[in-house]
Amino acid sequence: MNIWELPLAIPTLDEKNRISLGEGNTPLIKSREIGRQLGLKNLYFKLETVSPTGSYKDRFAAFAISHMFMEGKKLCIATSSGNTGAALSAYCATAKIRCVIAVVDGITQAKTQQMLSYGAELYEIKNFGKDPQVTENTFELIRKQGESENASLQISAYKFSPIGMTGVQSIAFELEEQLQTINHIFCPAGGGGLTLSVARGFEILLKLKKIEHFPRIHCVQPLGNDTMASAIRKELNGGKEVQCETEISGLQVPNLLDADDVINHLKTRNGMGHLVEDDLVYSVQKTIASNEGIFCEPAGATALAGLYEAVKRDEVGANDHIICLITGSAFKDTVSLGKMASSGTHKRMEHDQFSTELNNLC
Repeated sequence: MNIWELPLAIPTLDEKNRISLGEGNTPLIKSREIGRQLGLKNLYFKLETVSPTGSYKDRFAAFAISHMFMEGKKLCIATSSGNTGAALSAYCATAKIRCVIAVVDGITQAKTQQMLSYGAELYEIKNFGKDPQVTENTFELIRKQGESENASLQISAYKFSPIGMTGVQSIAFELEEQLQTINHIFCPAGGGGLTLSVARGFEILLKLKKIEHFPRIHCVQPLGNDTMASAIRKELNGGKEVQCETEISGLQVPNLLDADDVINHLKTRNGMGHLVEDDLVYSVQKTIASNEGIFCEPAGATALAGLYEAVKRDEVGANDHIICLITGSAFKDTVSLGKMASSGTHKRMEHDQFSTELNNLC
């Protein structure tokens, strides 16, 4: 499937203006072990980890930077906790557009190194991504600069960059082609843009009569960044800003951004919210690697952590067709990667010692 030819909410770009690195067409893999452990017969993982820069944000960057290229813009001003910045940096490098990014306080080194490798200019702002007021002030500052004639603001939220976020809706179209029946989709959420993209994508599919039933969409957030998950579960009308306390990189968004739209969409479509402890996310990250061979960062394991909670509450059925979005590669977060690897076996020895050890093993 070519994401550029999908019936999205904006006009299709001419091929000469498309800045592409091969985004989209990510695999949907059926669980071989975790589904069985949870008593689920039809559990699937959507592997955005195989995207060009290692996350689903490449879908966003492809659309956002292509439109900048078409309009002749020369400066991309952005904010990021990592994956958005990596994607924008790569696509800007391809389009020969300067990329300046305000990154969150405490961003992982692996993510900054990836952005710097593509040539981006980074500014790490103290308490950005943790304190809602500092975060709002930073958004406002770069929003003003992004309005200049030669520049464009790119933040992976409909509130700021609706054109780029339209590209993320392609996930829904791919899922509809890959699986005939979908009952549940679990999405990790920080600002809520991914969850909203999936919901809007399925709204389009419903209007086009490509689906008869709207899947139940589950918004999963870390307990330390509960801007919308509780509100969805309690059927409230809006979210709330928080003092962010989660360590899950990529989901540290204390402001609402797309939260209220997510809440409203999921309320009308019987969606659900889930909160998960950081420790559970790290445990699930290890479990999905050792049981399924899927190598994802903590944010990428958060959807599956939400499914664990849903199973405990009997909110999914044994025969339901369930999809967890695995949003980013474990290479994005070397700290959590170190934790995962710490329990493994790594011995240094002479050849003769290895020969003895191998004989004992066999």
